[in-house]
This record gives sequence, structure tokens and C-alpha cells, in this order.
Amino acid sequence: MRRVAVDAGLDKLQEFLLGMSPGDEVSVARAVEISGLDQGRCDAVLSALMRAGLMMRLQHDAYVRCRLQVAEKRSA
Repeated sequence: MRRVAVDAGLDKLQEFLLGMSPGDEVSVARAVEISGLDQGRCDAVLSALMRAGLMMRLQHDAYVRCRLQVAEKRSA
């Protein structure tokens, strides 16, 4: 049953993150509110997206959605 709750939380977080535009910000606390997941799991997801180049971490413990350079080059 715990797995179902985690999967549902990740689905909610994914939906929110996919709706973000470059420049939009999200904090770990907001990700917890949206998903119902714990702080550690939300931070891990946002950190992984940062390492992948999709997010940048701000000084006030928030993440900002980055513009993908690869996507821009392909569409040009």
C-alpha cells in the first residue's frame, strides 16, 4: 500500500513539474504540499532534475525551471 501512495505522489509531482515554464520556481516545501511525499524524497527528485540540467537551485532553498539549451538548438 505504501508503494501506491509513493507512486501517486510522484505522479502528482511529475504533473506539476511538467507544467512549469522556464523561470518558474518551486521549493521543496511546496513539492511536499503538492505530492504528499516526504521532504527527503522531494529534495531528491528536484536535485536529480538539477543534475540533469532541468532545474537550478536558488540560494533561498528553491529550484527554478531552466530552459533546455538542447531543445532550443533542435528547434532552431
